[in-house]
Amino acid sequence: LLLLQQASSECISDFDCSTLYHPNSKCTVSGVCSNPYVSGCLHSSDAARHKMRVCNADDMRLGNYETKNGREQTCRIADIPYPEIRVHNQDWEVAIFLSWIMQIYLMEFLDVPASVGLGDDTEISSFYSMDTGLPLSRRSYSFDALVRANEFGGDCSQTTEDCVHVIPDVWLGQKDTLLSHFDDGDIDYLDGNGQVGKISWYVPKKTAQDHPFTITYVGMPEKRQELADIFKRPTNWQDYCHEVSLNNCTQPDEVASRYPITDFEKSSYFAPNGNYIGHFRHTQENNCTILDEFGNSTCTGHFVNAPCTWSTFADAQTHWNDIPLASSGPTAANSGYSYSQMLQVWDAANATREHVMMWWYEPDPLLEEYRGTDYQFTKVHLPSPSVECRESRVPPNDRCSEDPIKRRGAKEGSCDNIGHTTKKAIASSLRDSTRATPEVDQSPGYSAIRNFNIDDLDLAVVLRDYVKKGRTGHTARESVCEWVQNNMDVLDKFMPVGYPRTLRSESETQNMLKTIAQGVGAFATIYVLVSFAITHHYRKARIMVFAQVQFVFVMLFGLLLVALSSIMHAALTPDDNTCLAQVWFVSLGYTCLLGPLIIKVSAINQLMRASQRMRRVRIKPQTLYFQVAGLACFVTVFLLVWTFVDPPRPEMFRILVDDGTTVSAQATCSSDEELWVTGYHFWEGFLILCAFVLAFQSRGVKAEFNESRAVGTMIYSHFVFAALRVIVYLTFGEEPYTNAVATSFLLSLDVISALTIYLVPKWVKGHKQLTKPGGNETPRFQITASSFRREASTSTVTGLNLSNTNSGSSKTLLTFQPSKQLTKANSTFSYFDENAKRKSNESLPESTDTEEMSGSFTTSDNKFGRRVSFKTTSDIENIRRHSIDRPLSGIEESSRSDHLTETNNDES
Repeated sequence: LLLLQQASSECISDFDCSTLYHPNSKCTVSGVCSNPYVSGCLHSSDAARHKMRVCNADDMRLGNYETKNGREQTCRIADIPYPEIRVHNQDWEVAIFLSWIMQIYLMEFLDVPASVGLGDDTEISSFYSMDTGLPLSRRSYSFDALVRANEFGGDCSQTTEDCVHVIPDVWLGQKDTLLSHFDDGDIDYLDGNGQVGKISWYVPKKTAQDHPFTITYVGMPEKRQELADIFKRPTNWQDYCHEVSLNNCTQPDEVASRYPITDFEKSSYFAPNGNYIGHFRHTQENNCTILDEFGNSTCTGHFVNAPCTWSTFADAQTHWNDIPLASSGPTAANSGYSYSQMLQVWDAANATREHVMMWWYEPDPLLEEYRGTDYQFTKVHLPSPSVECRESRVPPNDRCSEDPIKRRGAKEGSCDNIGHTTKKAIASSLRDSTRATPEVDQSPGYSAIRNFNIDDLDLAVVLRDYVKKGRTGHTARESVCEWVQNNMDVLDKFMPVGYPRTLRSESETQNMLKTIAQGVGAFATIYVLVSFAITHHYRKARIMVFAQVQFVFVMLFGLLLVALSSIMHAALTPDDNTCLAQVWFVSLGYTCLLGPLIIKVSAINQLMRASQRMRRVRIKPQTLYFQVAGLACFVTVFLLVWTFVDPPRPEMFRILVDDGTTVSAQATCSSDEELWVTGYHFWEGFLILCAFVLAFQSRGVKAEFNESRAVGTMIYSHFVFAALRVIVYLTFGEEPYTNAVATSFLLSLDVISALTIYLVPKWVKGHKQLTKPGGNETPRFQITASSFRREASTSTVTGLNLSNTNSGSSKTLLTFQPSKQLTKANSTFSYFDENAKRKSNESLPESTDTEEMSGSFTTSDNKFGRRVSFKTTSDIENIRRHSIDRPLSGIEESSRSDHLTETNNDES
């Protein structure tokens, strides 16, 4: 609905609009001047001093937040994303003005997005609408829309049905409904909006002067004929053309210049610009010669009643006070008129100099428009109001009943109306959602609306200015905006404590620290890349061969991911990709770093434990690689589920600083559930614990394989940095800047320390082994006492593959066979050297140990053999050590076996 229709073309150029309305008004392609306040009421008057208004949901949908495709930006995205508040504009002008002032106050004073309307009409109902009409809602009161807002937790964007948070102008006639919803918890505490509503019957000043009896109910019962003659019934434009006009309005006359075109025109009782000035006539309802079955006249004068949804008790007042007046409007139930039709009837009476009696109220611009004229509103006095009368009023539902008896109610409820403070109804969900929000993100909207209070005198200024300027959509916005600009101090009084809040972004110092953190992360990344090159260079050094260089490369790849993650954590403005990279790189990085270490050390420990028990062990490199890949796949599955179910996304985290009005905004990455972050912290801790335990267990392993000191130190370093990161996460979880910078530094330092502790010593030793003559030719294994030690409860078989490490040959197999104990402590250790093609003898030293055992040694071709006795106690450490090229060629165990046999196994 539109109260007033715009002319088909009011401008040709922007100059026309700037002359007619405002310098910011432009002439549109349709020949209509645009709304000059689309970017803000305050901004339009002083753009340098006042920022552009914030955007609401309609602006975001239409793209008004940016300049694009020839469309100018008309709003800005709010620094702090407060939830949007929707205000019902209702279907009379004062309610519209109140809703617009609320909207301006919320959006331009407090940066709270606000819309006006029920939902499907918010685009045209807004003060900032491109459409410059004066929109009336299709409903007077929308209590069910308040309830619907509660059903959706205060988020009206989740429904396409009518949904509002605030009804700004609730009159006393809605008392029962208001209290019912209040008792049900649907609406918040009932606050006044500052207005004092006065409902009365009115006649023009001219009528009061010509017929003084019409201003009081006392003489009306005896004046049926006079009232029927004085108050004729209005005729709408279409009915005039069909029933009154001699030519069906095909030719202009003194009443209508043409036939109505639109449905709105057809139902109108007055049209501007002389198109239809209105017409009043006597109908059958005014004919007092018509009698009922009892011989009584039933004629009535005409009374313009309001819609039944308004606070009208005219049916009760006319019936119980015997006032021969009746409404004949087009609306159902009480035969009332719509708001725009009531305005038109009064305008038509003024244009035709006819008498009219109408239900009306104040404050309203219509009273201001006719103040001081012959058609100034003059109050009609009805029986004095009382508490008993007020409590006996017809309830809202019965006022719209088809049954006239229900509409009349009890006689005690037929008194005059009393002035009362009108209320604003606020959905309880607006209160509850506000209080449930953390203080730093809490919207001032709820408190601001509770404080909102515009009194009659202030609103009268708006109404008089609006009437003076012509009562159009343009002038309505201009009058409202001028009042706001001139009364900013009044609106400032409604400001909640601690608002408006200013957003403080990261300072230059903070950005500099992030840049430094990125620099350290870049250094760690370069350090890893250089480590790849150095490790590849020394890959054939014995120290690297024993360290399993393939696993070292996998570990370096993991460190590279961690180093890159440190750079991501210090990103100045994280985005979706950055947030995902952070968790993927850290999780996969530590898995690739610690996983190979755990698998390798575990395999060595398994081998050494088996050798001590004289067991055979088969370890294939492919098996180890598959195990590492399995760990990586496990983490990848976890990360994929995380990414698809609840991916980390950039979020602006806000902190309320000490002054209470400044909000520090810091960007961070987060998921909806903290369980994901806890999961990957637990996984990293589990890997560190496993690596630490295995490193401790490997402390007694052969020197060339024993990395327990380096690994233990590195694991301890990882543990310290991981613990520090957890402490930072728990301590500074609500301070994203500190959390991000500290985490970035810790990740970078973790990478640097790991490389320095684990690889640098290997590079130094590898350099010596490759550069010193013969330095890299030292055999991989040596025979030691542990190789010969025999447990008392078992007999074991040990096959040792001897070789010449310089020539790489490995031909002679040494076997020995325990038999009886010998008492001779000094014996000779004989064996056959295949390379030298001769027998060799070695003497064993004296020992006081009485436990001795004998054995024989033979060549692989069984051409030589000799008995020899030797000791198996700890003194065997004195045996001259002999080198072999490979691990034990085979290990078998046979309980209580007295025979040792040759084993020939190529696998270590």
